[in-house]
Amino acid sequence: MDDIIAIRVDGNSDIGFGHLMRMKALAHEFVKQGAKVIFLSRNPENIMDHQVLKLEKQAWDEEDLRVEKILVDVQADMIIIDSYDYTQERLDRVGQLDVLSVYIDDLNRYSFNTDYVINGNLYAPRLNYQGRANLLLGTRYLLMREDFLHLAKRVVIHPVQNVLVTFGAADMENVTPGVLQVLKGYEQFEHLQWHVVIGPVFRNVVDIEDMAKGYPNITLHYNPDIKNLMDLCDISISAAGSTTYELAVTGVPIVLVIVGEDQVMLAAKQLYKG
Repeated sequence: MDDIIAIRVDGNSDIGFGHLMRMKALAHEFVKQGAKVIFLSRNPENIMDHQVLKLEKQAWDEEDLRVEKILVDVQADMIIIDSYDYTQERLDRVGQLDVLSVYIDDLNRYSFNTDYVINGNLYAPRLNYQGRANLLLGTRYLLMREDFLHLAKRVVIHPVQNVLVTFGAADMENVTPGVLQVLKGYEQFEHLQWHVVIGPVFRNVVDIEDMAKGYPNITLHYNPDIKNLMDLCDISISAAGSTTYELAVTGVPIVLVIVGEDQVMLAAKQLYKG
């Protein structure tokens, strides 16, 4: 495989890192197959392992023209888009390009006329997609980092000792401090070890550090190896985003907290197991 694949994705403190992390996982697999991957992003500082062409902040129609020119210049064979900023009009335009077009979806908000739509979420097969796109739906197509593949079955530890608290790489809604405040009122709080993740683009670090002062059973983990931390912990409190799947494959029970519209369907699927 010697295709040139362009990936349009952003990841920062305003939108989180979920889109970027799954595109890095996909890019890793493409490179293993011999493809050349080029990221097109407004946040090149957060993409260290691949070639990145920076996109400036500009009107969406101007950006689309810039992306289309790049696709021609690099002779791309495929464009993969993972962004909630794409509208029906923008996606229709992508679908008309002279390259294979793929959109990574979560919400089914439009009629999709790209060549492919990929939605690897648990709830995806029951969504009523419209448009001409070929559909790749369900967890068979889940985009997950290599660290979380082919894991051994977890040994359950009783009683619970270590609790993981994680709200992604950004905690955009500033949930962590409030959760810690609530947990301090839990009757078993002092008997448990609380492991709190502080992601690389948190803007509420000082608030979290203040909440942890004087509590030796709260450990703050700054941008940790999340897989190792999941292996350590017996249960987790997490946003209902992409981390949910990583916790699931590592066998860590989850208390889900919905912090965004895009997390509602996944949380509901977990709740009703339907």
